[in-house]
Amino acid sequence: MAEPLLSSLPAPGARSASLADVAHLAGVSTGTVSRTLSRPDMISEPTRLRVMDAVERLGYVPNGAARALSMRRTLTVGAIVPRFGSSSFPAMVQALETTLAAAGYTLLLSAPDPRPSYETSILRALLERGVDAVALLGAEQPQQVFAMLAANRTPFVTMWAPPEAGVHCVGFDEYAAAALVVDHLADHGHRRIGYIGGRTADSERARRRLRDLSLAIAKRGLTLCDDALAETEHGFQEGFDAMNTIAQRQPAITAVVCGSDYLAAGALAALDQAGIEVPRRLSVASFNDNDFAAFLHPPLTSVRLPIREIGEQAGERLLAQLRGLDAPVARALPVTLMQRSSTGPVPD
Repeated sequence: MAEPLLSSLPAPGARSASLADVAHLAGVSTGTVSRTLSRPDMISEPTRLRVMDAVERLGYVPNGAARALSMRRTLTVGAIVPRFGSSSFPAMVQALETTLAAAGYTLLLSAPDPRPSYETSILRALLERGVDAVALLGAEQPQQVFAMLAANRTPFVTMWAPPEAGVHCVGFDEYAAAALVVDHLADHGHRRIGYIGGRTADSERARRRLRDLSLAIAKRGLTLCDDALAETEHGFQEGFDAMNTIAQRQPAITAVVCGSDYLAAGALAALDQAGIEVPRRLSVASFNDNDFAAFLHPPLTSVRLPIREIGEQAGERLLAQLRGLDAPVARALPVTLMQRSSTGPVPD
């Protein structure tokens, strides 16, 4: 009979594995073990693998408090990302975490309700825990947020924020993204457009998207129809309900633009249920180009936004600040229109 797993665990009160134990098992110095855990890029791959094998075999866990005192850093970065669930933010945060982890940093994520008071209290809690840097969502932050960061001399970046908003902003040109989808619809003969987007009252990104979409529509001489506008939360059900509400009004539109693929997926389901053929009777376009966009029915025309690239560049900018290096010049990341079957010529 196999030996129970619990019998291999140390007895209560037994001494935990130490740095010296790992060094002895791996056949290296304690300094090499320390550098492997804190700066793996400084260690050769064979040595790193030998040390990490010893760490795994001994179940060694570094004393974070002692390490933080000796390094004057905790090797942690805090991120505050509201509305984390039904959004494209998980891909962005994953890219941020991967970039930081490659340099030995751990990401502490908070996903609060989008309320300014929450963001200031959560930032204070992160700073109290000694995070070395902070990643925020959007350039529009309460003034207390920037005051706390400045008072604590904490490096930070703002993700999904237009580069012109500041040197620490990482994002893309929202107007350029809007112009791509508007030009595509205009070139297919569409003149009257509907829109389903996020709530502008409590979302910087929703305000920017509707504002720049309106500007792009006006520039091409099109009409954004008031009776075909809906603001809601980003989700499949919300897109379904919003499209049903618009359809009941029977507006004279030939295309609908959605603020996200989640909303567009719900809108397509509502149109299918109502027997409104896409794109023969109504074209649907969107933003983000999530992984599922190409597999909807019909496949969704969507503006591919640099979601993962935002996370990667945010991590690189934070690491540059932490290393005392000058941050690279902020530039808008590229956007691309992915043309699929949900859009077509205006109906006769």
